[in-house]
Amino acid sequence: MPVLDLGAQGAEVLALQQQLIRLGFLWGDADGVFGPATALALRDLQRHLLLRPDGIAGPRTQAALAGPPPLPSSAYGPLMREADALASQDLADDDHLPLLDRGLDASPFREEPPRFAARLAAAPPAAAELTPYPAPAGFAAYPPLGVVPPIVSGREDRGGLAFLGEAVAQACVCLGSFAADQPLKVRWYGRRALEDNVQFWSATKFIAPLQLVCQLNRRHPGIPIAATSVRSLEGGHTEGFAELFRDLVSYAPRAGERDGGGSNRIAYLFKRLRHGDEPDLQSWLRQVSGNPRALLLGWHGQWEPPRDRPDPSFHNPFRQGAELIGPGGVLLPHRSEPRTRNLVSAYDLVRMLTLLGWHQQLQPDIRLPGAQWSSLATLVEGLGHDTARYLDAALEQLGLLGAVDEPVILSKMGYGAETGDPDIDALCYAAFASFRDTRTTPHRQRSFALALRVPTRPGFGLEADARMGAEVTELVRRIFAEELA
Repeated sequence: MPVLDLGAQGAEVLALQQQLIRLGFLWGDADGVFGPATALALRDLQRHLLLRPDGIAGPRTQAALAGPPPLPSSAYGPLMREADALASQDLADDDHLPLLDRGLDASPFREEPPRFAARLAAAPPAAAELTPYPAPAGFAAYPPLGVVPPIVSGREDRGGLAFLGEAVAQACVCLGSFAADQPLKVRWYGRRALEDNVQFWSATKFIAPLQLVCQLNRRHPGIPIAATSVRSLEGGHTEGFAELFRDLVSYAPRAGERDGGGSNRIAYLFKRLRHGDEPDLQSWLRQVSGNPRALLLGWHGQWEPPRDRPDPSFHNPFRQGAELIGPGGVLLPHRSEPRTRNLVSAYDLVRMLTLLGWHQQLQPDIRLPGAQWSSLATLVEGLGHDTARYLDAALEQLGLLGAVDEPVILSKMGYGAETGDPDIDALCYAAFASFRDTRTTPHRQRSFALALRVPTRPGFGLEADARMGAEVTELVRRIFAEELA
């Protein structure tokens, strides 16, 4: 077969397109014309095969396609077909995405969040019961606070996360290996994981509550955060912290909210609960993650009516601010913070999720400063209520639902598609997961965290949703197959 490149036409191109469609990398009909969509699909396939992603079907690419499939089909094709079918029934569009908005009620793990904290707190089983993920050269101890670890970036055509599709602009993965009587070992992978500080939208909302836990437990070590409430400065309206955090994650409808504004307002409210002696959220994040350029004092897109034109349907009891209260009175006061933007890296999200998920496996001096597990457990359960179910879809696509035991999935999605700016508009997903893989004897513990960002634009949300699902699926497949290099 001749070398096929952009602009080629004919039966050979038609056969190539049919293979790309069968493998799930190309969506649509084969027309025999090698256009931009075919080139993009071919580059994604080449990344999966660890070939140079040049979008040219040369001898090496053609030989790989002619042999036995070295990888299972990409999940993109099946997920995109599902999205297209839902859209044709008016059940999916940019505002109702099949995986981003699936919700916990549709998850096979819907009964599990109350058990997550106990599973993460348990000591690793004895070696006879659990074999750790192999930790070859490259795995190292978890880094101290404020220290950025080495991140395997990989060359463009091999290693690291080079297999991820071109649609993924930023990514970070941290893979853990731990067993009884052995310290946790980790390895970090990335694609522009720390180089870019960008908008991850609502995926950052869990960070402020982490700082709240650290503040509270350091100043009031006997009070778990589940025993606290948030009280408005005007009118005395009071709600439990745990319920507010769960609403932030799940986007549960709240009186007077519109367009997810309830979650957004709660997120910004949490940023303003701070003792005067404590660093602001942005400074705290920089100290913990080691990223000196992170910005995290911005709004989250919440809508507020102008003060001179009140809206009777709008209800935000915390508009004038609030304070964290509990046994003994006010625990953390309200503070007005200067606003910046919310620009962080994929690494920041993974670092904070691993500090939460692996808290019990870390040495005390490298844990979240001051945090106690009795309070972190509240955040663990809350993060089990995320609407985005990309890890569920990955396990379904890979046929692993029946092979995993003692699951833990903590995640937070983010989605913004308002401006048409590719540097801003994006679908984002940050998650920590832990499973016992029962396919082997002894069993293996699969524990990892990831953050992915797929830029998009209005009208292309369904494609971004399917792309995210496919990339998470391939990451999970490689983790379970122990193929990350």
